[in-house]
Amino acid sequence: MPDNEPKDERERRASKVDETETKLEAAGIVKPPDGGYGWVVVAASFIANMIVDGIIFTVGESCLKLWKADFASSDTAAAFTTSLLSGSYLLVGPLASALANNYGCRAVTILGAFISFFGFMASTLVPQIFLLYITFGVIGGVGFGLVYLPAIVIVPQYFDNKRALAVGLAVCGSGIGTSLFALLNPIVMTLVNNQWRYFIVFIAFSSLISVLAGLFFKPVQATEKQVEEVTKLAEEYEKEKEPAEGLRGERNNFDPNRPFLSTLELNAEKTQQKDVWSQHDLATEVARESVTDLNRPLSKQDVFYPGSTSSLHQRTRTRSDASSHKSNPSAADREAFIKPDEVHQSSHHISTVGLPAAAEPLPPSGPRRWLCAVGRAFGGLVDRQLLKLPTFVILAISGFLTLTCFYVPFAYLGRHLEKIEGLTDFWKSFPLQLLGVINIVFRILCGKISDSPKVDSLWVSNAGLILAGLATMAVPLFTQYWHFIAFCFPFAFGVACFAALRSVICVDLWGLEKLSSAFGTLLLFMGVGALVGSPIAASIKDWSGNFDISFYVMGVLMTLSGLICIPLRKLRAWELQKYGEETAKTVELQPLKSSA
Repeated sequence: MPDNEPKDERERRASKVDETETKLEAAGIVKPPDGGYGWVVVAASFIANMIVDGIIFTVGESCLKLWKADFASSDTAAAFTTSLLSGSYLLVGPLASALANNYGCRAVTILGAFISFFGFMASTLVPQIFLLYITFGVIGGVGFGLVYLPAIVIVPQYFDNKRALAVGLAVCGSGIGTSLFALLNPIVMTLVNNQWRYFIVFIAFSSLISVLAGLFFKPVQATEKQVEEVTKLAEEYEKEKEPAEGLRGERNNFDPNRPFLSTLELNAEKTQQKDVWSQHDLATEVARESVTDLNRPLSKQDVFYPGSTSSLHQRTRTRSDASSHKSNPSAADREAFIKPDEVHQSSHHISTVGLPAAAEPLPPSGPRRWLCAVGRAFGGLVDRQLLKLPTFVILAISGFLTLTCFYVPFAYLGRHLEKIEGLTDFWKSFPLQLLGVINIVFRILCGKISDSPKVDSLWVSNAGLILAGLATMAVPLFTQYWHFIAFCFPFAFGVACFAALRSVICVDLWGLEKLSSAFGTLLLFMGVGALVGSPIAASIKDWSGNFDISFYVMGVLMTLSGLICIPLRKLRAWELQKYGEETAKTVELQPLKSSA
């Protein structure tokens, strides 16, 4: 475009480009059906969550004492088996999401189920406990991670306005699984005469049920009619533009404000055909590839958001307005928040996660191509720049502390129940069953909270963690069975709030545009916490002779994880007021484009 072109002509051209972008997005972005086959996907996700979380939350209670005796090891050495399982399951999360983004949720879930099956079956043959760390902990955990994240990512692809209900039903599988396996495990263990190797065979074949769930993870795909419409719009746009400005014009950067046009241009360049846009069949090929790229799971900013997009619009308005009133930041500072009038009006929030890297064309074929594609998607889920924000660092530390304590009651609550005489195996496992049932109730309640912008999700989460921590500290003082039953309510409340509201808190603090990268980075901190939590509790037991001090320490850490997050809102307002412009540029927290 000539430098001396009149201003009104430049504005006209820019307006035309924006209009074309809006039309392309309307034509090419698949609208979630909000029902139909989506309910089948919800049921499949429910089953996958039931199997994965059911096994992870209950297998320690069943096997840790047997491993300690069979391998003549310490409680600490035995604890590493289950901590590696839960830690690997979380640490592999960003990679699992990246794989699902490129190869589909169905393929990754099925692969994960077979990996976990192989790891568990191999565990039945190991002669040393350190080999169990690899087969049961690492391989089994990686497999479960490849099942869990696709099961979470697939549901939002099918739901928009009914998303809170759909996601709530899907994650209820976690509570049902905890209750079911807590009930079944003692029965199976009795049937196999407390032979843990045979019991693990039962666990291995149970994990294969996730294969059946994965078969129903059918991706939402654009129709041929949509591809044809995109092709038509792109060709019309090309004809109206000057040669240097059309889709064949040389472009080196991805424009986050015009994701569809940018993706079309980059895909056109990758064809390395001079006259690609003069040939309709090649134009259709580029359009189809672009539509596929922009409908991948991680190409939507709200893929990890559990509420409806309508509530998301209201939530961003409520939080940004409140922050503005409290801190009165400058215009540059406020750019770190999503402004409601800048949210895409169609509610199909197009994310730039992983896409800017597409400015450098992928290798044409071979292993390097898929490695680059997965690497770019992974890069969009792990953002080191977020570590420059004090608010994020505090939330990450909170996640680490929470997961350090998270699995300890599930694994070791039964040790405290041993001091109550006359309990059968059923009644010893009943608190775990009850935890699962109560967790379902509170998960549904948290789903309502995620859809209610007027409720402060951060406050609810903090309250839940503090209550759960205090309840954990009280466990060594319990002397009657009903004390343990009462413990289940505050602890399940804290677990449910943490699991269900973390992504909502990310949106409240940093905006929708950073949700995927914040969620992925937090998973790494949480994975490390899960990795070290149970061994720390077990090592304290080995030192002290019982689990009393372990529960005191774990309870203090969980309480602290809630307390340190209390000032996050004020700290976020301070960030915007003190470092708003600099932080916005460094961390690249930019508002969504306005396509209206």
